[in-house]
Amino acid sequence: MDGATTRGAGGLLTAAALAALLAGCGGTSPPAPQAAGSSAALSAAPSAAPSVTPQTTAPQAAPNGTTLLWPVTDLAAAQELQTRVDGGAQPWTLDPEEVAVSYATTTYGWTNPEPTSTGPGSVDLTDPSGGTAHVTLVQPVRAGSTGIWVVSAATRG
Repeated sequence: MDGATTRGAGGLLTAAALAALLAGCGGTSPPAPQAAGSSAALSAAPSAAPSVTPQTTAPQAAPNGTTLLWPVTDLAAAQELQTRVDGGAQPWTLDPEEVAVSYATTTYGWTNPEPTSTGPGSVDLTDPSGGTAHVTLVQPVRAGSTGIWVVSAATRG
């Protein structure tokens, strides 16, 4: 599902509806897709499902000027997610391939994309339906094995 599919006749999906949608997700599951120009600000308290607060800000640049696209779109949300991950939540965000697969699953609707790392922060994906994508990721808060990965660019082939 992409940003366009989260809009209905009444506008953007409400926070309550988004929370209801996430109610069935486990604590280690990727967050639900976001509306275009929104950011998932994950709560600092661990919970069974991620707490998502839609924001109206456009994606912002990380300190090095890199745009953050998914699963968070601004540095404050990335720092908050990093804190949650440091506490044991959302461990999948520590693996760039897992983040790339989750991005393609939620953004492109792919069911089982196969990742291939092509370099640090660079993942190629192939979907069984024939789709391909190249995903670029960054570590906006901390580099290394304990730093979260965030999609900064993606190109479908």
